[in-house]
Amino acid sequence: MSLFAASIIAAAVSPAAAETVRKVLASPLVDEGSDPDGCTAAVSGLGGPAVWQVRVERLLLDGKALVETSREAKADRYPLCIADLPVAKNAEVTLSFVAHNRGIASTAGIVLRFIDPQDFYYVEADMVARRVRLFRIVNGERRELAKAAAALAADKALTLTVRAAGDSFAVSLDGKSLLETHDGAIGVPGRLGIGSRADGQTSFGDLFIDVLD
Repeated sequence: MSLFAASIIAAAVSPAAAETVRKVLASPLVDEGSDPDGCTAAVSGLGGPAVWQVRVERLLLDGKALVETSREAKADRYPLCIADLPVAKNAEVTLSFVAHNRGIASTAGIVLRFIDPQDFYYVEADMVARRVRLFRIVNGERRELAKAAAALAADKALTLTVRAAGDSFAVSLDGKSLLETHDGAIGVPGRLGIGSRADGQTSFGDLFIDVLD
């Protein structure tokens, strides 16, 4: 482990890390069309680079949102935007979003324990299938760990929360518990972020993160 990585992990376990961290992905102070200032683009699966831009979304706090705009209609393409900090194994992450029916997919996702685009956990809210699923991605292979039906609707502000502690995962939507499961395949700290799928046009609000390490 490098000294840089060790310092990041040490910062995550300090007493201050117990406070909620707000990762601003789309600042209300920047113009529409600006690049994100709180995360770095990546892609898991097929397709070309992800393109994230700030857009107006009046249904979300501050009236701005982050949207993936490349509109590449590949079902196995997952555009991601990953925050550099914090780095954590155990965290509770909350994300507000508005999904719009403007492509082959209408989803919103939270990324946990991100090592690289081939290795991370992913919670996806799917407006078309009206379900929430938890995936584990290892060496690029995606495996569904749990799923639950959910009251999901397009063009409506919703809040997804994921709590990862050790090998336990719990997911809720608008404060209502949806699913709980266990998995220990990725047991190291990683970064956190958001994800879309295919050409879906979802508006993502900021990430609110409680580090539990």
